Amino acid sequence: RLPGIRTSAPEGTYLIWLDCRGLKLDDTALKRFFVQQAGVGLNPGLSFGSQGSGFMRLNLGSPRAVLREALGRIERALNTL
Repeated sequence: RLPGIRTSAPEGTYLIWLDCRGLKLDDTALKRFFVQQAGVGLNPGLSFGSQGSGFMRLNLGSPRAVLREALGRIERALNTL
């Protein structure tokens, strides 16, 4: 339900990497998309080094209702691209 975004199973952590390279946005536009259009603050992958370009990091250590809301916001914002 999140076209252009792929995930991989977390490796023993509560953090998941969102591979957003399919959205074809540069890192600045990607961060702007999540904050301004989706209303969700995630950690840009680029802040973890150049290999994080095109990725965003989502913290799964939140209540399920918060995660559902965040994912719903992302889904709705993606429908406007």
